[in-house]
Amino acid sequence: MPATPIDVSILFANWNGRDILRDAIRSVREKTRGLTFEIIVVDDCSTDDSVDMLRREFPDVKLIANERNLQFAKSNNIGVRHAKGQYVFLLNTDTQLFNNAVKVCMDFLTQHPEAGVCGCWLKGPDGSSQVSFGSFPSFGQALVDAFFLNDLFPKAHLPSRGAIPDESIGGPMEVDYVTGAAIMIRKEVIDEIGLFDELYIAYTEETDFCYRVRHVLNKKVYFLPQAEIMHLGGMSYRAAPEYQVRLMYAGYDKFLKKYHGSTYSFSTRMLYAWSYFFKMSVRFFRYLFTPRDERQRKKRELLSAWYAVRYSLLPDRGVID
Repeated sequence: MPATPIDVSILFANWNGRDILRDAIRSVREKTRGLTFEIIVVDDCSTDDSVDMLRREFPDVKLIANERNLQFAKSNNIGVRHAKGQYVFLLNTDTQLFNNAVKVCMDFLTQHPEAGVCGCWLKGPDGSSQVSFGSFPSFGQALVDAFFLNDLFPKAHLPSRGAIPDESIGGPMEVDYVTGAAIMIRKEVIDEIGLFDELYIAYTEETDFCYRVRHVLNKKVYFLPQAEIMHLGGMSYRAAPEYQVRLMYAGYDKFLKKYHGSTYSFSTRMLYAWSYFFKMSVRFFRYLFTPRDERQRKKRELLSAWYAVRYSLLPDRGVID
């Protein structure tokens, strides 16, 4: 008897996320209806009992356990080689479904053959919007940052490295890239151009992938506000915020060099550094006049701006390939 065809392969790359991974898998099973799916977990050499938990509580999940830590991009590439679905849905372990987002994405791609990729509306546990899509890093986009044009003209729809959606977006919207925390891709697209470029450790890999979808395959990328995902955000690097920023700006540098060259990357990163130097200065003066009980939070904001300045200028320092 032939096996039932699989519509969607749902892929998690996990590193020491046992408890949030459990919640994510339960959420997929509770919310996903009207399609056939498989769940694949690539465990990146976790030390927190993630693998034993999966084998004990979810024996039907397809588990791939890396023998050493290969980082996010490589782990996803390993997982997608085992995917049997017509579509691949990449989910971060720190996500949960607010609705039947998997079917919303699948139905959209089925009905729109010109689309190669679609992404979801990411929200915090309280329903607040998070960055869900954006513009490709570029000199022009960096100019917008440097002169704070998105802050001055929020309704002008100027290029933004990360856009936070609101209710004014009533339906599917074509974008440069969608955030990789929840992204659905046609399997045939991956078969043709591969998934993530392993030049990236983490961050910007989905931006690079969407760039290739648009410029190599000439297919479109869409943000779907009807597909809602709860995203905790930054769980893997919560204890190492500086390293998180290092990875982010190393990713920007690699993307800009890959598609535009070293001089272009340098010029663009100088604009990023200027915009965050200005923010750092403002945050420093706010910190000086902040009540003592709020100083810790203001200090984190100040340090975050400093990290962005530092690693815009020196994107490769301290990043292990």
